[in-house]
Amino acid sequence: MRKFIYLSLVSLLVVSCSNDKSEDVIELMTFKDKLSYSLGADHARAISESGDPNYGKYALDKMVEGFRQGLKDTSAFDATCKNTLLKLYGGNGRSFDPKYAEKGSECVGRLSGVIFNSSWTKNKGLNKIDLEKVIAGFSHGLAKKDTLINRQEQSMMIQNFMFDIYKLNGINMVEKAKKIKGAIITPNGVVVETLQDGSGTKPAKGDDVLAHYVLMNASGDTLQSSFEMVEKYKQPLTAFSLGAVIAGWQEGIPLMKKGGKYKLYVPYHLAYGEQGMYNPQTKNYDIPPFQSLVFYIELINHGKPGTLTK
Repeated sequence: MRKFIYLSLVSLLVVSCSNDKSEDVIELMTFKDKLSYSLGADHARAISESGDPNYGKYALDKMVEGFRQGLKDTSAFDATCKNTLLKLYGGNGRSFDPKYAEKGSECVGRLSGVIFNSSWTKNKGLNKIDLEKVIAGFSHGLAKKDTLINRQEQSMMIQNFMFDIYKLNGINMVEKAKKIKGAIITPNGVVVETLQDGSGTKPAKGDDVLAHYVLMNASGDTLQSSFEMVEKYKQPLTAFSLGAVIAGWQEGIPLMKKGGKYKLYVPYHLAYGEQGMYNPQTKNYDIPPFQSLVFYIELINHGKPGTLTK
């Protein structure tokens, strides 16, 4: 699950193996306490298990201090910190100047805290987390002493929390879309918003369809784009059968007209469901389980089965 938590955690993040705070007594009384601690520890492992060769050269206490600052103030990783890390690692990002190790550790912590805050704020989960317990887990995770909860239990709690967040955000997204003026709502809860109505005919169920699309999750992140595939990667735009796509497309696209531009809001059970879309090559999910989705669609053409896909 770490992929969905760390958005853009750069390889600059490194860690020290010295931390006198790792022995602090931490009481985890509630599920929220345990979850928060686990999230902090898991976030720290992106650093402590990165394999960075300079692992033992940094001030861990300063890193935790920086994490606290970044966690509570997203402007904490400022231009001064960026310049400090540039001096620490050099222009190629691979050098190391010990003169900047202490201040650099703090800046690495700030960056990590800002990333944690921004990620969970965007996912609408930050208000469900105890930040002090996150910091405790982060401190223990950096020192590789996050043993208050075993690793398997940590992973399970984080995964279930993420799934619950996805479900809730999807419900809120679809309910908000239903209130859009002129929106069409299918009996199963798919919502079609017309951005620019087409002047052509509508596809029938099972038709071949040629369309551009942009796929987004409920938080607004772009996951796929046919425009990018055509323009950047020079792949041809190909037609597809409406009988071979997700249920949300089978319900929504027949409500669109050729030449039109639309947004399609699809609840997770009509998208990729509880399984998501797993990529065996990357060993990660292209689309996580329980993700409700938004599609921007430009309907270019349609025809009877076999006329565009042959």
